[in-house]
Amino acid sequence: MNIRFSKYKNKKSIVVENNRIRAEFISDPGGKMVSLVGKDTGYEFLVQRPGEVYREQPFDGCYTDGECSGFDDMFPTIDACAYDTEPWKGVKMADHGEVWSLPWEHRIKDNTLELSVKGIRFQYELKKQVFFVDENILRIAYTLVNNSAHDFEFLWAGHFMFNMEEGMRVAVPDDCKEAISILTNTDRAFGEIMHWPHFKDISGEVYRADISRPATSGGFEKYYFKNKLKDGWCELHYPDSKKKLAVSFSADTVPYLGILMNEKGWDNLYNIFIEPCTVCYDRPDLAKRHGQVSKVAAGGEYQWYVDLTL
Repeated sequence: MNIRFSKYKNKKSIVVENNRIRAEFISDPGGKMVSLVGKDTGYEFLVQRPGEVYREQPFDGCYTDGECSGFDDMFPTIDACAYDTEPWKGVKMADHGEVWSLPWEHRIKDNTLELSVKGIRFQYELKKQVFFVDENILRIAYTLVNNSAHDFEFLWAGHFMFNMEEGMRVAVPDDCKEAISILTNTDRAFGEIMHWPHFKDISGEVYRADISRPATSGGFEKYYFKNKLKDGWCELHYPDSKKKLAVSFSADTVPYLGILMNEKGWDNLYNIFIEPCTVCYDRPDLAKRHGQVSKVAAGGEYQWYVDLTL
């Protein structure tokens, strides 16, 4: 294993790699993973944007006007909204959360990359450790610290933007039967229940949602699986049998999974978003109305992890 400093576009970066995987992070902004390469094939799994300058946004800026690539942490919300209980009732929760636009502290210790950031409008610290648990498994372990005297309700989602290929198959646990439509370019209503993997497209035709269609389909559909997962995982099986990616996560603390398959229906990208998350519906107040709450106790901690297996 090797951890070294490098450069990504115009940003200082940190590369974490071994004989199988090369992962690259920037601490400012977002503490984000900007690249994930399987060394066996040389394939870049994460979406890259053109240009030599990283597109930044100010705090509380518009996420999609920024770089909008790679893997960002969405916390403590995805959609901009207002916190709904005291003592922060009415406080604005920024678009796609606070931490993607903020500089993170970083250090290297004991073959581990450590990253951390403190909240702006809320009293928390979000920390993550990046290390290998096996030659082909990269782990990102999270600790959320509540520095306030009040319980804090939040949403965390891993915003993975993976490159897609036509005919790629998505595998999920067997208990993923019903999906809730959240965002689409069809006339499907928000909250409509769909039966995985057979969805209807914009013309009403049934298609397999677990297999990526040609870019000419123009599909764009975000959904969450309705029930909590017993086992947290999702796999991408590429047409080239040498390429396979698994995202696994701690289902006891991250019990939901969202997927957005984008077949050039948005921003001329052909990619898939995989989003393990603590609650659904893209905002914590709306999730709570549907009986979903993730909460860190006053003065307490909340922990989870994500493993990337190539």
